[in-house]
Amino acid sequence: MNGMASYGSTLEYYYPFIEQRRKYWDQFGNSNLFTAGYEDIYQNHPVTNSTDIIIVQDTLRHLEPIDKALDILYEVLKPGGMLLVIEENGGNIIQRLKLFKQRGNKRIIKLYDDVLKREIVMGNENIRTYKEWEMLFQNASLVADKNSLQYIRYYLPFNYNDKNAEQLATKEQEIKNSFLQKYFFFGINFLAFKNK
Repeated sequence: MNGMASYGSTLEYYYPFIEQRRKYWDQFGNSNLFTAGYEDIYQNHPVTNSTDIIIVQDTLRHLEPIDKALDILYEVLKPGGMLLVIEENGGNIIQRLKLFKQRGNKRIIKLYDDVLKREIVMGNENIRTYKEWEMLFQNASLVADKNSLQYIRYYLPFNYNDKNAEQLATKEQEIKNSFLQKYFFFGINFLAFKNK
C-alpha cells in the first residue's frame, strides 16, 4: 500500500480468504505489491540476502525446530536487515497457566496438513520470554535490540472496546514497573538485526 513489495508466507486456515481481504484493502489503495503463499518455510524460503525486513507476527511460537527457523530468517535477511517480532509474552503468568491447562507440557506437536499432504512439526503455542528469545537470536547470529523492547496488552481483552482501545494502549505504556511488564503484560514487540 506504501509502494513497497511484500510477500506473506503462512500455513494458517485463513489463506483462502486473502484475496477477499485484498478486495477490502483495495478501496484504500493498490494492494498489488502484496503476494502470499501457503508454504512451509523449512521447505520453501526466499533467496539468501534478499529481504530488508521480515515481520514475524504471532509466528515464532509456532516454528519448530526454532533454531533452524531462525537460521533461515538470518539467511534470507540482507546484511543490516531487520526482524520485527510481535509475540506473546512467555513470562505472563496468566497466559502460562492457561496454556498449561490446555496443552500441559506438550510444547511441540505434529499435525497432518491437508494442503501440503504431509505431516508438519509445529510449536504448540510455545511462548517464550524476551530473555529466551534474546538467547535464541544470539545463537542464530541475530542481535535483539533491547532498546526496542515494548511490553503490550496489559489489560484483559474484555476491557477494550472500539472507543477506548487507543486510550488503554497509551495508558499501558505509562506503566514502567518491570515486574508488571515481565509477568502481567500479554505481548512483546522488539526488533532484531542481522549484522552487516
